[in-house]
Amino acid sequence: MNQTETNDQNIEALDAGASATGDQFSLNLADLLPDANGEIVILNEGDDPCLNIVTDLRLLESGIADAHVTDGGIEVKGLQYWVFEDGTKLYYSPGLSISVDQPIEHHTLG
Repeated sequence: MNQTETNDQNIEALDAGASATGDQFSLNLADLLPDANGEIVILNEGDDPCLNIVTDLRLLESGIADAHVTDGGIEVKGLQYWVFEDGTKLYYSPGLSISVDQPIEHHTLG
């Protein structure tokens, strides 16, 4: 598998570590493999599924990417992106409905 295939995370191909309900998918950010620059690209092939990214990392920045080619050779211009507190940058297709879910820690009293 070449670097582009490793970092081009097509959600239709992700079945390990993913849970799906109808057209909704949940993925743990820690299960996605960033390239050498800490970048992850998720591309949508037009069926507009909903994707929920589960992480305990804070979201620091979001926007629309300028011209940029990832280490894996993917042009991300026009893709939406999020930057997390560990430096991971997640790019995704504009037609993809995506959200971040932060797990709730349960504390016991005592």
